[in-house]
Amino acid sequence: MKNRQWIAGEEGTALVATLILLMAMSVLSTALVFTVQNEMKTSSSYKYGQQAFYVADAGVRKAIQWFGDGSNYTPAVGVYSDLSTVPITYSSQPVRLAGQGANFPVSGVASSFTSAFHDVALQADGQNSGTYSVGATLLKYSPASFINMATFETYPSAMERWRIESTGTWGNPNTPLGRAEITAVIENSGNALFDRALWGIDSLDLGGTVLIDSYDPALGPYGGTNIGDNGAIGSNGEITINGTVQVHGDAAYGPDGSFVGPLDAITGDLIQLPTPRTFPPIPDFTVGTDPVTVQNKEITTISPGSYGDINVKSGGTLALEPGVYYFDSIIAGGEVRLTNTDPNQTTTIFVKTTVDLSAQGITNPSGNPTRLNIFYSGTEEMKIHGGPEAFVEVYAPNAPLKMVGDSAFFGSFIGREVTIQGGPEVHFDEGCLQENLIQRPFRLMTWSRNLYQ
Repeated sequence: MKNRQWIAGEEGTALVATLILLMAMSVLSTALVFTVQNEMKTSSSYKYGQQAFYVADAGVRKAIQWFGDGSNYTPAVGVYSDLSTVPITYSSQPVRLAGQGANFPVSGVASSFTSAFHDVALQADGQNSGTYSVGATLLKYSPASFINMATFETYPSAMERWRIESTGTWGNPNTPLGRAEITAVIENSGNALFDRALWGIDSLDLGGTVLIDSYDPALGPYGGTNIGDNGAIGSNGEITINGTVQVHGDAAYGPDGSFVGPLDAITGDLIQLPTPRTFPPIPDFTVGTDPVTVQNKEITTISPGSYGDINVKSGGTLALEPGVYYFDSIIAGGEVRLTNTDPNQTTTIFVKTTVDLSAQGITNPSGNPTRLNIFYSGTEEMKIHGGPEAFVEVYAPNAPLKMVGDSAFFGSFIGREVTIQGGPEVHFDEGCLQENLIQRPFRLMTWSRNLYQ
């Protein structure tokens, strides 16, 4: 064995190298420990924050459900003086519902919200629990009238937009392990039953010389500069134009239907619907048995209620006071007119078996079609004359509807099959889009995570 010979001055090199390596390993080990600890803290923070987020999200979901439940919440009607502000104000303060403190016009609604959303605990077990609190601010308010689908009578309400602020915590709410805040925007809506000038559910046949357009009642009566291009027509089946017809609006026909006629008769778009539109049935209603007959030169005034057959002889006049009527049938060779001139008063007529207003139509002195509604549940053909001017909304989902005469119809008209003869004009009242709405529930529009830790 040969003797090892060390170079002078290098006897401690190995020891020094070993110590340096051990020191480096120690530093790396310490750094790794700190990294693991930080990762564990970050992971825990993320976990608790995510759990808090789910708690806050539960508050948002609960709020959507709460607003949509009519037993908890109905919009305040007629109390907001300025609808142009954002948010909407009441008593010079933003309209707000909150777990603590509120500025809502109806105290019962405010207390119900506070009870439902102040520090609500969610607990899985003794070691896992969270708490959410929710506030809401009214951003937009649009008055409207909705149809009660059980009775088909209308009631005042509103389309609203609310901002929901939900705060969720995980663990002890005073010293939470995680905290999250969510801001969401929800709103309700309504689909107008009378959303076009004409709807022929199975078919729409336009003959003669017909003009269809629209006007905005907020700008005054029809005419002059108040003539619009929203006189849309529609059918789930076929639309046939075989006369001199001008439609200032869109035409929509069904997925299995067709459009027959000159394309230049439609100034708007020609649309094929992807699915048929559904029309709600008129709920069953009870009529009276006592008939009303109005003889020539007689003027008979009746009050809201239930009646049997209504027969207005030629030269006779039947006057209807504002309210809701239930008729078995109505055949009018004479005049039928409303007594009300107040545009805030509504007359609604339900008819079971026969409607024939082809002589003089029906006179609505208010000049507001949304204040005269005729709901006809029968299957016999319904006839209506424009008279001097007919301001009315007609809904006959089971029956053919024939519109005759050479005068003007104002409003919206729906029938199983709609036929127009003669030379009438049909002017869609755009105010129909804000009346007789089928209510849609509150739904989530947008949301954002404001704070997460």
